[in-house]
Amino acid sequence: MAEPADAVSEVSSALAGATANVELPGLERVLTGIVGLDQVLRGGLVGGGAYLVAGRPGTGKTTFGNHLAHAHARAGGVVVFATVLAETHGRMLAHLRGYQFLAPELIGHRIHYVSVYDELTENGLQGVLTLFRRLVRERQATLLVVDGAGLLEDLAATQMEYRRFTQELQSHLDALGCTSLLLANRGPDDTHMVGTHLDGILLLANDQVGARDIRSLRVAKLRGAAHLGGRHEFAITEAGIEVYPRLESLPPRTAGPALVSERLRFGVEALDGMLGGGLLPGSNTLVLGSPGTGKTLLGLHFVAEGARRGERGMLVGFQEAPSRLVEKAEAVGLDLGRHVSEGTVRIMWDPPVEMPIDAWAQRLFAEVDTHHPRRFFLDSLNDVQRLMLEPERLFPFITALTNALRAAGATSLLSVEAGTILGPELTVPIPAAATTADNAMLLRYVELRSQLHRLISIIKVREGAYDTAIREFQIGDQGIEVASTFKSAEAVLTGVARHVAAGDPGGRGGR
Repeated sequence: MAEPADAVSEVSSALAGATANVELPGLERVLTGIVGLDQVLRGGLVGGGAYLVAGRPGTGKTTFGNHLAHAHARAGGVVVFATVLAETHGRMLAHLRGYQFLAPELIGHRIHYVSVYDELTENGLQGVLTLFRRLVRERQATLLVVDGAGLLEDLAATQMEYRRFTQELQSHLDALGCTSLLLANRGPDDTHMVGTHLDGILLLANDQVGARDIRSLRVAKLRGAAHLGGRHEFAITEAGIEVYPRLESLPPRTAGPALVSERLRFGVEALDGMLGGGLLPGSNTLVLGSPGTGKTLLGLHFVAEGARRGERGMLVGFQEAPSRLVEKAEAVGLDLGRHVSEGTVRIMWDPPVEMPIDAWAQRLFAEVDTHHPRRFFLDSLNDVQRLMLEPERLFPFITALTNALRAAGATSLLSVEAGTILGPELTVPIPAAATTADNAMLLRYVELRSQLHRLISIIKVREGAYDTAIREFQIGDQGIEVASTFKSAEAVLTGVARHVAAGDPGGRGGR
């Protein structure tokens, strides 16, 4: 007689042999149609599953359930939307009429609103279960939404009765090919009763952070499918529910074709020489400088030079409107306006108001994916930092941002404003940016004899040699002009004028 361990081994071997040449069926996914949510769910809900959407009053559960229901009906599905004890259906729909997701022409055809309160009070949970099964079968529904499902739990005689109800509901609807969504007024710590029986739990929250109310969604459980973990902000807009997956939680983008090795020039001869011919394709460069030193203008040079060579460019900013950027560029001889009109350069501008940082990132990469820029300038990371409510996210966010730009085939320039204008000490206000940057350059002021002088230096290049000399530069009617040698900068830094041979453009002798 075989020992117990041997018997288990024999059974395991038999099962392995029986399934070795059998292709196991995949789980059908049901798209929610809610912006960003299917990304968080990595492809939608598992068809035939039972899901709990829990949150305190005011977190957006009813809007969430209706948005999913109407999107599902628009996609060809049939929905039964059941309310337990809530406002009348007419009043609820009146509150929803401002949302773009609403499909009034489908109500009564593909979307059926019903109340189960009378059935619950007369025949209890078993009566409600029978009603759901009949409605789903008669309507051939593929989605059941139950708004106020927490009341079903409250009116159950025992916890065991409610657990049995959810388990039977799940098994019945799965057999009928219907996915179910239970909306309940519950906090994150109040979902344990039915959590083990459900295929997924989505938690909605509305928390106060400083002076702002921040809505967030978290997938606490998703059986049989991968998902993006952690909290993701969402908003209720005219479109309905919009979820903004955390940028650093998204799967890495697949890189495009191999980048050519030709360096990308600024069109500023001496600066390009300091960089060994320009920036390596796909690299990201930090431009650190005091206010007014020329960071924005340097970025305009970079994008305009690319456009002159027929390369697509993208300018992203928060402070200066597109018309102001065009005026600034054309004032120094950069023909940016023509490149914008022709579509070679695209400007994305967002006023520095309250917005979820991941909503901004989502819009940014939508623009990147349609424009395919080879040159990218972000002005500035300080504004990105101001949008970041959780400081600990800054490093992974910037890393994900620059990696995604590289994968999209863009060479990026990112400005950072230093807090000091003059003085021997210089601090990097966003250390995470310096850590992740491939290259870094510094623009600063020095004062000599009651005059300010601008200096530029390359402080980091990850690949390749570069000129470590500090150069003086000026901003004239042709934009940025960098001295061809370090001599003028040496004179400014030491306060000692040096004799320079006639015709040397890098000198300032006799001053």
